[in-house]
Amino acid sequence: MVPITKGIAILPLIGEVDTERATLLLEETLKKANELKLSHLLFDLSGVMIVDTMVAHQIFKIVDALGLLGVKTILIGIRPEVAQTMIQLGIDFSKITIEANLEQALLGLNLTIDTLG
Repeated sequence: MVPITKGIAILPLIGEVDTERATLLLEETLKKANELKLSHLLFDLSGVMIVDTMVAHQIFKIVDALGLLGVKTILIGIRPEVAQTMIQLGIDFSKITIEANLEQALLGLNLTIDTLG
């Protein structure tokens, strides 16, 4: 997890996510979000090539758990093939904020790279 500015961090997820990694990701993300006193976490999925039902379920668990801590999660960087798989799996993303990339997510938070210094 990389802090961007006060209360905002990005979590780039890269590679394959198996059950063990997903469990560790949930635990560490919650701990670090609490330590950093985050209000927003940008969850970058651009490095994830494959999403199956388990990975999607883990992403929802992380988003839900962060919500209980008062952290709003924004998913960014979903690849076209991952988006297609998620739709085929029937996953409902209506309650999750999704942006195409980091720049759009920052603009949605009224931040730009220039204001971050």
